[in-house]
Amino acid sequence: MFIGRKNALQSLEDKYDENKGHLIVVYGKRRLGKTAFLKEFSKDKEHFFYMCRETIDSEQIKLFSEEILEDHPIRSFISTFDDWEKAFMFLVNEAKEKRILIVIDEFPYLAQSNKSVLSTLQSVWDNHGDNTKLMCILTGSSLSYIEDEILSEKSPLFGRTTGAIKIDALTFKESQGILNQFNIEEQIAYFSFLGGVPRYLKGMNPEKSISENIDDQFLNKFSFLYQEIDFLIREELREPSTYYAILGAVANGASKIRDIAETTQLDKTKINVYIKNLIQLNILYKKVPLLLPEEKVNQHRSLYLFKEPYFKFYFRFIVPNLSLLENDTTHEVLNKRIMPYIDNYIEEDFQQIAIEHLKELNGNNKLPHVYQQIGDTWNDKVKIPIFGFTNDDWVLAGKAFYKRLPTMKDIDIIKQDLAIYTKDSQKKTDYFFFINMILSDELETISKLDEHIHFIKIN
Repeated sequence: MFIGRKNALQSLEDKYDENKGHLIVVYGKRRLGKTAFLKEFSKDKEHFFYMCRETIDSEQIKLFSEEILEDHPIRSFISTFDDWEKAFMFLVNEAKEKRILIVIDEFPYLAQSNKSVLSTLQSVWDNHGDNTKLMCILTGSSLSYIEDEILSEKSPLFGRTTGAIKIDALTFKESQGILNQFNIEEQIAYFSFLGGVPRYLKGMNPEKSISENIDDQFLNKFSFLYQEIDFLIREELREPSTYYAILGAVANGASKIRDIAETTQLDKTKINVYIKNLIQLNILYKKVPLLLPEEKVNQHRSLYLFKEPYFKFYFRFIVPNLSLLENDTTHEVLNKRIMPYIDNYIEEDFQQIAIEHLKELNGNNKLPHVYQQIGDTWNDKVKIPIFGFTNDDWVLAGKAFYKRLPTMKDIDIIKQDLAIYTKDSQKKTDYFFFINMILSDELETISKLDEHIHFIKIN
């Protein structure tokens, strides 16, 4: 069963129904399900689907020709196109009278083996794109290549593409479709460890506990996940040891440039370049606090954090213990260096699941007020894990609790921190506390006595 991507699928369907020439780019990091997404889109349509290989150009065009010409009568006369111009022209002409879809998966492999192919495609599209019903979809996993060489102004294809769809990780709600054999506590845990990456989530075994899956799938030196991050870093980045140092620092709490520099002993100027590359690869992102309308932007409050959850898990728990894991002492690592800290680790990420849920409720007008923005915020004194504000002076504050229910002390702390942050103890506020278990009688009573305190159970 195909899960998620409804808006992206509908966007492609709308383009397909226009019955005119379209050149579309679909891109996103590996393991996010781009190929499955495009096979879902293609399944009821006349189409060609070619997966590019890392090979020389002559072999590439031979394989492409075999795929395109396999069942065509012209195969009796032509086995391989002479060049890419003839290959593209064949597709354009085939689609003169009828709608044809061609998906060229991992297109950067093709373009890198023949530097002129982008200009060739540009020429064909400029001269014939308006007179064909061909829908050509180019896909790629190298974000830097797609954005720099295909979508940027310097690209020969700039202005020719009629759509670009970036495939991101699934949301928690979408990921629950993959994790539907797990209970809610396990779903939150695996989403915390792996994010919404279908390939990773599908590797979790519902017959095993969280600790058993960590042991089997994360700490086993022969497992896919154990080897994955090192493979991705060495494939995408030069100087892997420097990136390892930076990512290790971020995983252990160094979230500002000065802190990363102090931890790694690297020059701040150089760190900025490395951070920029990590952001371009969607490994890190620059996070700024959600500001009240009257607040001024303060760049010193910005943080650099992991955008990729599994990178965070890997550098927090696996990299520091590589020597032990390579020597097969996984029991020591699991029971003494991971499991005692895992609930707090998951609760950090549960905040983002709660924020995602609140945004959905807000978009469907299911909150007491319509909030202009929802996120989290902080300053030098306090951190508000869940925060928002309206246009008419209401604010929202709260926190998510992973394996326990909030106490009155927890509620009072949020109230106190909000008063410190807003410098107004009388601010009109709705409080939201997220849980994944049944509400206690005490909390039921609190919510009945105070209409502005809400408890939401994530299902």
